[in-house]
Amino acid sequence: MELEALATKAGVDTAFIRRAVELADLDAVRVALYQHTGDAEVEALPVAAKLDPEQRAWLIDKAAAWLERNASTQMPPEPPAAQLRHLMTLATGRPMSDVEFEARREVPAFQPFPYAAQWSGEKPPIPEGFKVAIIGSGLAGIAAAIQCELLGLPYVVLERQPEAGGTWTINRYPDVRVDTPSINYEYAFEKKFPWDEHFGRGDAVRSYIQHVSRKYGVHDNTRFATELKQATFDEARNLWVLEVATPKGEETLEATFVITASGVFANAKFPDIEGIESFAGQIVHPSRWPPDLDLRGKRVAVIGNGSTGVQILGAIARDAEQVYVFQRTPQWVSPREKYGRPLEPELKWLVANFPGYWNWWRYMATASGFDLHDFQVPDPDWQAKGGKVNRASDQLREFLTKYIETETGGRKDLIDRLTPDYAPFSRRPVVDNGWYRALTRDNVELVCDGIARVTPEGIETVDGERREVDVIVSATGFDIVKYLWPARFVGRGGRDLHDTWSEGDGPRAYLGMMMPEFPNMFMLYGPNSQPVSGGTGLPSWYVIWAAYAAQSAMRLIREGKSRVEVKREAYERYNAALDVESHKLIQMKKEGGIERNYYVNAQHGRLQMNAPWLSPDFHQMCTIVEWDDLELSE
Repeated sequence: MELEALATKAGVDTAFIRRAVELADLDAVRVALYQHTGDAEVEALPVAAKLDPEQRAWLIDKAAAWLERNASTQMPPEPPAAQLRHLMTLATGRPMSDVEFEARREVPAFQPFPYAAQWSGEKPPIPEGFKVAIIGSGLAGIAAAIQCELLGLPYVVLERQPEAGGTWTINRYPDVRVDTPSINYEYAFEKKFPWDEHFGRGDAVRSYIQHVSRKYGVHDNTRFATELKQATFDEARNLWVLEVATPKGEETLEATFVITASGVFANAKFPDIEGIESFAGQIVHPSRWPPDLDLRGKRVAVIGNGSTGVQILGAIARDAEQVYVFQRTPQWVSPREKYGRPLEPELKWLVANFPGYWNWWRYMATASGFDLHDFQVPDPDWQAKGGKVNRASDQLREFLTKYIETETGGRKDLIDRLTPDYAPFSRRPVVDNGWYRALTRDNVELVCDGIARVTPEGIETVDGERREVDVIVSATGFDIVKYLWPARFVGRGGRDLHDTWSEGDGPRAYLGMMMPEFPNMFMLYGPNSQPVSGGTGLPSWYVIWAAYAAQSAMRLIREGKSRVEVKREAYERYNAALDVESHKLIQMKKEGGIERNYYVNAQHGRLQMNAPWLSPDFHQMCTIVEWDDLELSE
């Protein structure tokens, strides 16, 4: 539905507008209203969490009255820097450092293309034959392609699937959806997209990605069903030679730059269990969910209780005759407000017709993660007094423990087995989709004994008990350490990237993007790139990383150079600092469950997935290029 049509379709009147404001994020309402009115009384209000009932009612009345007179679908311009900073401070009720301001100023997305690199001054001519090859057409690949569109750089996207969407193309299991609010899981340049739910379903996210791909010209520059097999750097010509598989056979392409955007959720991970090949029933990985799979009347085993296992259980339990949930390690499974609920018609109208609300709603959705770093750094003084991690972490642990007790109806047999012995936020957060309640159903059994083997009839646990099943759902996630797999990358001197990582302590990179001896190659969502905190959604980080690669390409073009590569010394210095910073985090401590944490490379005892820095600091590293760390050559 077109946003402009929402007002007439919804039957808008005074009561409707008031309901819309009541449903809204009142901090976003407060800041947007003040941006328009400059009303000192609005400015003086505290943050929404501290509003008393009288203040809350006054704000709602004030905003509703303003909207009755001034509702518009127009986007407001970006305020001057000083005013923007004041509004951002007003939103959270807290001052910020200069580094924090620079990292967060584009979150409200007033500019047409936040985070993206742009030419300054006259655009130079693009060298003949210059081309960027982008591997993957998920959110990261499309971000890179749109960056090329903005700069006028020739490019091609290579996508092995038949359509755009990345991990959202392959994940089509029941109840698949994002576990962050839709408003925070979108590009900042695609304004006011009309999501149908507060947390978008998989098909909605897939449609969104394809919509953006077509709208911004990426689709027409994408070769679908084209899989990269090997990329080899030709040192004599400073080009990447790409060997690809297509429906018509093998083909060779050439590119000046390669940007990999294949992500970490591409290679399904199946459990390595004795006898699994003997199972007479059906084994299903959620990323390969058969569209015609009917579980009615079936006995189903669900192996795994990470994000997918938790998300999928309710739908399976509603259909199956019996479900066995095999849990190896308990997870902290947390509630999210409005998870699984549709976006109310009134709120849709407000997003479309309250100028600035969408911008500040984005900001407040991000602001909820500004302080997450505080949960992840142990406080020795707090621990000396008997605390487990720090005050914030222990308070969250107490809240989540009570949540388990409530959702399981106080069943001690479940509570004892579901309560983790490690700190919250030391592993990937898991959002509750009715998982705890599903475990209380008569047809669901939680199994915590280890799996000894799979038999033709079912699963045998280490205590000798056998459970007969018809279907095994392997909700065991992805092999996230296989960055860029299975494609091979061969750099200078015939150096193979996967061999290089295997000979060391696993995948590493400079800023998660660059490797020595691999010129003109950038990884989006590469090793140690996912920020541990900060709130900024991954789609925005993809644009930030793509802009970093673009800055290198722009400088090469301006200076008439052909090659850019990170220096060995800079790469080693960065990774040494990363390891030092990582060991400050709870993930690397016993209290964080270091021995069973997929964020940690257990073989080498180091953080493998995350960037351990404070998010504003990492943002600065990824936006202000340290040119002395890079070598540009002819």
